[in-house]
Amino acid sequence: MKKVCLLTHVADADGAFPIILAKLVFEELDVFSCEVNEVDSILSSIFLHEEEYVSIFVVDLCMSERLALEIDENKQLKEKIKVFDHHASRLPLNKYSFVSVIDTQNGKKECGTTLFYQYLKKVYFKEILNTPCLKTMIEFVREGDTYDFICENEKSAFQFGSLYAIYGRERYIEHFYRYILEQEHFSFSETDLLLISLEEEKTKLYIEEKMSHVLYAFLSGVKVGIVFAEQRRSLLGHEMAKKLDIDIAVVINVDRSVSYRADKEEIDVSVLTIPNGGGGHKHAGGSPLPKDLKEKICESIFQEIEWKY
Repeated sequence: MKKVCLLTHVADADGAFPIILAKLVFEELDVFSCEVNEVDSILSSIFLHEEEYVSIFVVDLCMSERLALEIDENKQLKEKIKVFDHHASRLPLNKYSFVSVIDTQNGKKECGTTLFYQYLKKVYFKEILNTPCLKTMIEFVREGDTYDFICENEKSAFQFGSLYAIYGRERYIEHFYRYILEQEHFSFSETDLLLISLEEEKTKLYIEEKMSHVLYAFLSGVKVGIVFAEQRRSLLGHEMAKKLDIDIAVVINVDRSVSYRADKEEIDVSVLTIPNGGGGHKHAGGSPLPKDLKEKICESIFQEIEWKY
C-alpha cells in the first residue's frame, strides 16, 4: 500500500495537530516537520521518493515561488501535492492549483489545522472527524494560533495552548490522538488544570524576566523592542507589542528563527519579515536566521577560535 506524506511546521501546536488529524485518517503515514526556511530542501528530498506516496500534504507551510513553478511543470507531482497555509504573505501562490492559502474565511481567521481539517472532512468522510471532542480541540488550536478568540472560549483556548508546552511535541501528539479516539467530548482533567496553573505562573515570570531585558532600536525606521527567548515566543511578542512603547516586537531564538509581533493597526510586520526572507501576517510573522549565526556569535565572544568541521 502506498503511503501518505505530511510536511508540517515544527514550531507550534498548529504544526503538530495536522499530524493528529492525519493519524486519524491514514494507516500508512510518513511525517516530516521543519522550519519555514527548510521547506524547499525537505520537499526536494521527498520528491526523490515521490513514487512511494499517493499524496503529499504540506500544512502551515508553503514552498518558494521557484519550487512551486517546478511542481507546476511536473504533471505527476502537481496531482499528488496539496498545500494548506494561512500566512497572508503566501497568498500570491494561490495561482497554482495545488496551493490553498486562506487567511480569513467566513469572518474567521484560519490556521493550517482548520484548512487541513476541512479538506479531510470533505474528501475522506471519516466519522471520527465529526466528533464534538475533535471539533472543540481544533477550534482551540485555531484561536490560540490566530488570537482570533470567541469570547467565551478565550480562557479555555489559552489553557489548551498551554498543554502543548507542558506535554512537549511528541507526547502532545500521542496523548491527544488517543484522547480523540476514546472521548466523545473534550474537558480538562483535574491534572490538566493543575499543570496549566503551574505553567501559567511560570509563563508570567518568564515574560516578566524577558521584558526586563528588552533592547530598543530602530530597524528600517521602525521602532522595535528586541529580546532573545527560546520559549513562549508568541505570547511574549504579543505582550511586548501591547505593553511597550514600540511598533514591532522582535523575538530572536538563536536555535530556530526570529518572530515579529505588532499590536497597532497601522503597523505591518512585513516591513521587517520580507526583507529578511520571511513572511506571515500583518501583525504576526517570522524570518529565518543566517546559517552561520552561531559561528558569528562565538567569534564575537572568543578572540581566537579555530573551527574544526
